[in-house]
Amino acid sequence: MTPATEIDGLEIKLRQLAAKVDRQRAQYEATLTENENLKRELDRQLGVVSSLKDKLVQSQSSPEGGAPPADTRDHQETIDYCLQEIDRCIEWLHRN
Repeated sequence: MTPATEIDGLEIKLRQLAAKVDRQRAQYEATLTENENLKRELDRQLGVVSSLKDKLVQSQSSPEGGAPPADTRDHQETIDYCLQEIDRCIEWLHRN
C-alpha cells in the first residue's frame, strides 16, 4: 500500500468521523432543548399543583361543614393528575 493510498484512507475515515461528530452534536443540542422545555413544563405544572393545593386547603378550612363540595373533588382529581404528570417528567429527566 502506498503512502498516498494510506493518506486517502485516513482522510475518508476522518471525514466519516467528523460527520458522526456533527450528528452527535446536533442530537445533543436537540436533547438539551427538549430537556429545557420539559423543565419549563415541570415548573409550570408545579405552579399549577401549588395553586390547586392552596385552593384545596382554603376550601377545606371553610366553616361550611358537611360533605366536600364537588369542585373540591374536581380540584383533588386535577392535583392527582398533575402529580402523576410531574412524576412522569421527573422519571424522564432522570433517564435522560
